[in-house]
Amino acid sequence: MDHARFEDPEFVKLYTEGPGRFVPGYQVMQRVAAQLIAERVGEIGKVLVLGAGGGLEIETFAREYPKWTYLGVDPAGEMLEAARARAAACGVSAAWVRGYIFDAPDEKHDAATTMLTLHFVPDDGGKLATLRAVHDRLKPNAPFILVDLCIDKRAPDYERAVDRYRTFALRSNAQPDDVAGTIERVRNLLQTVAPERNEALLREAGFKDPQLFYAGLSWRGWVAYA
Repeated sequence: MDHARFEDPEFVKLYTEGPGRFVPGYQVMQRVAAQLIAERVGEIGKVLVLGAGGGLEIETFAREYPKWTYLGVDPAGEMLEAARARAAACGVSAAWVRGYIFDAPDEKHDAATTMLTLHFVPDDGGKLATLRAVHDRLKPNAPFILVDLCIDKRAPDYERAVDRYRTFALRSNAQPDDVAGTIERVRNLLQTVAPERNEALLREAGFKDPQLFYAGLSWRGWVAYA
């Protein structure tokens, strides 16, 4: 994974505007994710956030469930600092790990999320290893939220999916240069897979009962249980 833009302070400043312009229903999706976590966790719990850079989901979760605490994991230092500042502004308790899930402590958490992150990981054993490492850091039956871009590069409707992604971003007032760069990364950098593949990976990693709770164009979100 190329982390260069996630270490660019100017990119990080603008990042908070990005997801909502590229991910349909982004904020509502986060609120629903918090609700699904709370079904098992309640008002007090510790949530592992893989890909925590920016801190957007922590900010949303903090508004919904202010007593949750967090372990945020991200390999990009600038993004992690942005998340740290956002969490502090929300008044939540959080610890941070700069690195990958394998660098996180082995302690068991009440829930976990990885949003807009797994599609950076190659499906050469890397996705499965990542999901297994998350599973290993969860208490039994703890909820796990996975939200991922699911454009199957081998599918006959690949170009249509990419075009819809581009059109949504442009009509959401994303800058044309940003959209062009994002589409280039979708084509040449992101390791996206079909939704069915992500469900299979969840099961193989040990998660039970993966349930689709979100779909927006080619984005998909599941809740599953350790």
